[in-house]
Amino acid sequence: MNSNNVIIIPGLGDDTNKLRIITNWWNKHGITPHIVSIGWHDQENFQQKLAKLVKTIDILSSQETVSLIGTSAGASAALNAFVKRRKKVYHVVNVCGRLRLGKYTGFRSFENRTSSSPAFKESVLLFESMESKLSKADRSRIMTVTPRFGDELVPRDTAILEYAHNITIPTIEHGFSIAMALTIFAKPIIKFLTPE
Repeated sequence: MNSNNVIIIPGLGDDTNKLRIITNWWNKHGITPHIVSIGWHDQENFQQKLAKLVKTIDILSSQETVSLIGTSAGASAALNAFVKRRKKVYHVVNVCGRLRLGKYTGFRSFENRTSSSPAFKESVLLFESMESKLSKADRSRIMTVTPRFGDELVPRDTAILEYAHNITIPTIEHGFSIAMALTIFAKPIIKFLTPE
């Protein structure tokens, strides 16, 4: 079985070790996870970060199939990279990640949630400006995963896409839902990322 490369992008916590541990078993399904840190809190702007991510896609796709998973803040980065490399990326999955501003105030507002990372703010704004350029065919290659019983950080309507495969898992809470999506409830994601 040929290996299917999947780039997994962490959120603001940048917990690469945890993602590596919980997706290690995906190798049994022909998927090779590559955990790629964006470095949300360093001094680089998002365009610099996106250029590095795109370069990683170019390197991996020259050998085998490559797909993307963005968890939390990593979702907008994954979708922005997909827009730039639609011909090289097989599928992309958003796990509990904000893709647009939304009309929320207080704790769940865009300003509040992006206040610690200017790069994350840039990433969401960039994807929202590019979303209309995605065709129905493009959207059919995107999956979004959200918790059925609520996410205290990411409102569902800011995380799903029209005409994408928008699925819910029977969980509650942001971090727990990401962990469950990549472990207990990973079967639909693995199937989606496996070329037919």
